[in-house]
Amino acid sequence: MAFRPRIGLLALAIGALLAPVGVILAPRDGATVLVLAASSVAAAEAVSLADGVILAPVGRFGLLARSAVPGFSTRLYSSGAALVLAGLGGGCSGQARDPFISARRSP
Repeated sequence: MAFRPRIGLLALAIGALLAPVGVILAPRDGATVLVLAASSVAAAEAVSLADGVILAPVGRFGLLARSAVPGFSTRLYSSGAALVLAGLGGGCSGQARDPFISARRSP
C-alpha cells in the first residue's frame, strides 16, 4: 500500500519533465508536420482526409506533410493519425521546400 503515493509522485515528476518537450514538438499552423500512423498508407489517408499535402515519406510509419489551412494537426488526429509532431525538416525558416518548385532561381 505504501507504493501508491510513490507511483503517483513519480508519474507527476515524469509528466513535469516531459511537458516542455511536448510544447516544443507541438505543431503550429502552416508548418511542416510529421504524421505517424499504423502504416505509411494510413498516414497518407489521414493527410488526404485532413486536406494536406504529402512532402516526403519518413520510414515505414510516417510522412512529412503540410497544409495552409489552420487546424491541420487537429484534423489529422480526427482522420486517424496516431501522433502529429512538428516537422523535423525545413531548414532555418521551418518551412519545407515545395518539391514541385525548382530550387534554382531564374536570372
